[in-house]
Amino acid sequence: MPRKLHVAIDCRITDFQQGIGTALLALAKAFSDSNVENQHYTFIAAENAKGLLDPYIYGPCVLESVTQSTLSKAKRAIAQIAPLRSAWNKLTNNAGHIPRSNGYIESRKFDLVHFPTQLAYATKLPSIYQPHDLQHLHYPQFFSKGMLAKRERLYRTFCNRASFVCVQTEWTRKDIINQYHLPADKVVVIPWGSVFEAYSTPSTEEIRNTVDKYNLPKRFFVYPAVTWPHKNQEIIFRALQILKRQHGIVPHVFFTGALTDYRSTLDKVAQYLGISEQVHFLGFVSPKEMQSILGVATGMIYPSRFEGFGLPILEAFQALLPVLSSNATTLPEVAGDGALYFDPDSPKELSVMMRDILERPELRQNLIEKGKVVLSRYSFRETALRFNELYERTADLSGNPMAL
Repeated sequence: MPRKLHVAIDCRITDFQQGIGTALLALAKAFSDSNVENQHYTFIAAENAKGLLDPYIYGPCVLESVTQSTLSKAKRAIAQIAPLRSAWNKLTNNAGHIPRSNGYIESRKFDLVHFPTQLAYATKLPSIYQPHDLQHLHYPQFFSKGMLAKRERLYRTFCNRASFVCVQTEWTRKDIINQYHLPADKVVVIPWGSVFEAYSTPSTEEIRNTVDKYNLPKRFFVYPAVTWPHKNQEIIFRALQILKRQHGIVPHVFFTGALTDYRSTLDKVAQYLGISEQVHFLGFVSPKEMQSILGVATGMIYPSRFEGFGLPILEAFQALLPVLSSNATTLPEVAGDGALYFDPDSPKELSVMMRDILERPELRQNLIEKGKVVLSRYSFRETALRFNELYERTADLSGNPMAL
């Protein structure tokens, strides 16, 4: 009887309050639902994430949680002490430091390891590495000197060591090949689907509870993104000022996603522009609440300057929500003709589109219908099937095919 290929999917991220966190849950469910007969999968997670992943692990999948190392605990403790944080960052950003396997995955006799996030480590096992993007090379001003050097060192190392580098768009594939001079056949594209595929549709009561909890008005825009500078929330603020001063239109915008220190800068900009009462930062919301918010919103604005994919756009399409998107990097490739596009440096363009969405119901409906068509091209089921094939290619390439 043929031996099954045993794949380790190492997703030891520390923060599931970002898009990649919910995407990993959807990926786990897709593998669990797959009926592949010649592979089985072990998801490796940090112990604090075991409860999140557990409901999505079954069938050909198992879950193994790893205890946080003493070094990781020390790092977290040091991070809470401001005077020590700088010294720690200098130490861990050392130019020669590359994380290495502690021997755990090698001892488990996996055939290969898949790193579905940008976190990885050096291992003798064949590997698939997924750098979501190379933003640091395009917008170095958004990174500290230490973080810039660290990202560049790690991404290059893991891309070079991997059997395959996997990305979600053709734009990113070409960028990685050009920037890192990798062989074209080493970098493969596997798009992901909407994370809402993993969740049940919220009930009428759940939607009503979300509306009440966040005091959502009848008409509003939404932008789901962590408050990082490249996410470009500021252009929305400036578009709101134009609408308010020139047209007397005062729509509200609700921002979801984990909050960073940059939030304080955004608050100051909003106050300076006189639109503070129109912007609402909700922080991280649950997937069920996110579905509810998208389900009652008027439109999504996605003004990011740089994306490796843009999963929230697919979530908007699934929620039957029209999308206004930046025309930067991967976004036109992902959204196709399902969105209206604006220059991420032009608040005037965005203000015109926001006004159109508010005042032209036929435009909204047209975008909703186009979004449905675009969404039909994506699914996590297809994502899992494509990874099945890539795992086999990786095993064959390494000279470690399934034993008969």
